[in-house]
Amino acid sequence: MATSRRIEVERHLSEDQLDEALNEAQKADETRLVRRLCFMKNLYADDSTKTAAQRVGVSRFTGDRWLAVWNEGGVDGLRPSFAGGRPAKLSPEQFEEFFTLLEEGQPWTPQEIDELLLERYDVTYDRAHLARILRSDGMQYAKPRPMDPRQSPDAEADFRERLEEALAKDNGDEPLVLGFLDASWPQPFENSQRMWSYDRTVEIDKQLVTVPWKTIGFYAILGKSALIFRKRTTKESICAALEAIREQNPVGRILLVADNDGSHHAHLTQDRADELGIEFVFLPPYSPNFNAIEPLWKTLKRKISPTIFEDKDHFKRFVTDTFLDLSNRLGFANSWIEKFISDVQTLR
Repeated sequence: MATSRRIEVERHLSEDQLDEALNEAQKADETRLVRRLCFMKNLYADDSTKTAAQRVGVSRFTGDRWLAVWNEGGVDGLRPSFAGGRPAKLSPEQFEEFFTLLEEGQPWTPQEIDELLLERYDVTYDRAHLARILRSDGMQYAKPRPMDPRQSPDAEADFRERLEEALAKDNGDEPLVLGFLDASWPQPFENSQRMWSYDRTVEIDKQLVTVPWKTIGFYAILGKSALIFRKRTTKESICAALEAIREQNPVGRILLVADNDGSHHAHLTQDRADELGIEFVFLPPYSPNFNAIEPLWKTLKRKISPTIFEDKDHFKRFVTDTFLDLSNRLGFANSWIEKFISDVQTLR
């Protein structure tokens, strides 16, 4: 049984009449109408629109549209309205409607756009040519960024206000240090990089051992980065990380963007931060996408993937050297800087 939201189905035909219409469409070789009537049979059998659409190999969007035209016009509404050969391209008026539909229903997969063109206009376009058309109208083709549905709609504005308040404080003549704190657990057997090979299965000899340390990193966009290893991310471990950050940055006020882990809020941690002249700027709940260190961790793990390590100490040195090398790149934080402090040069 489906669990998604339902739209009421108008039963223009009884189940027997629907079967008869389906048989007539099959005899007439109306393959597209047959597919749509099969979709309606699924709805009659109490499928949700999403499930009914999946059973006949179309998207939820297409299923919603088929249900709407069925409810309005029954079998005649489902019947494709074109006749004769397929038109070579959309007219200017059709393009205007097409772009409006895209904007109202975004985002779209390439398959869903192909279905829309075929089902509504009986037109197909080469994917590369279609991409040029879509870009010319201002559309972007990008990997969706996962968002936690628990994140507040005001999260970005709240964090910007919190950050601006921290940045507005007087640093005197001392430099400002700004960066991101986070813990990760890279392992020697990370396997996130594709490799070319003539063999169907690519194999490399790697010790499948687990190292016992968590990696606590500070990715600085102003100042120097730092990295330490600890078996657990306790409040004592975070205090050790703060001391390492201050050791790398002996002068200046330090602003440290971090999530709301309990070890960050602990009294011991906050007292030590005050002693070291370090101020936490906490991210809103459920907002890891505002922490610019995340793509750095991802790149680090990708570099681990093809590397063979002699022992745990070799792995530890590799992680340290690679993290500090990667942290010299401001590129991991470019989008964050553009979003929250586009005038970063004035902070230097």
